[in-house]
Amino acid sequence: NLNSIYVYDTRAAGAKLPAVRVVNGRELPPSGLTVATPLPLYVKGHFNAPNITPGSTDTSATKPASLVGDAITVLSASWSDSASSTPMNDASDTTVNAAFLAGIVPTDIYSGTKRYSGGVENFPRLLEDWGGRTLTYNGSMVVLYPSRYATGFWMQTGNYYQAAIRKWAFDINFLNYDRLPPATPQMRKLVRGQWRVVSAQ
Repeated sequence: NLNSIYVYDTRAAGAKLPAVRVVNGRELPPSGLTVATPLPLYVKGHFNAPNITPGSTDTSATKPASLVGDAITVLSASWSDSASSTPMNDASDTTVNAAFLAGIVPTDIYSGTKRYSGGVENFPRLLEDWGGRTLTYNGSMVVLYPSRYATGFWMQTGNYYQAAIRKWAFDINFLNYDRLPPATPQMRKLVRGQWRVVSAQ
């Protein structure tokens, strides 16, 4: 059955930045799901979340899952495109259980100004006013490269988001090879063992 999706929108978008949005992901297929794109990726609402108790680390009923993109932004189930400007949209408690593999805008000096990446606490990007609301995340975060598309610098809270109550944990399912997300990158290495010279016959 289908367990991995790759999306790349090659249509001309003018000044708009193409992106991919994942919705209705609370329940996943039996073998799990990986969604990958070289573009920015947005996940809206609960994802892979049979248990939506805020702060819960119980992932016993989740499926193997990962989200891969140029940058990953979590939108709560309360997100509304029409309310995405000032004042900020009010978020609601949201649970996401998946590995995140994405780019980042690194901490560095740009045009003489030092810029901060936002740190691991802002690796999953947020919009909305999350004040008093919980973002529950169980997974593993991997920075793959500098973002190519979502290259805006991180800004302090109050500009376009308010920080969530972060209840984050490593998903211990990832310690089990059989519970890794579909299409997880893997490496093999050859280990030199014993060698024996065989004489020519």
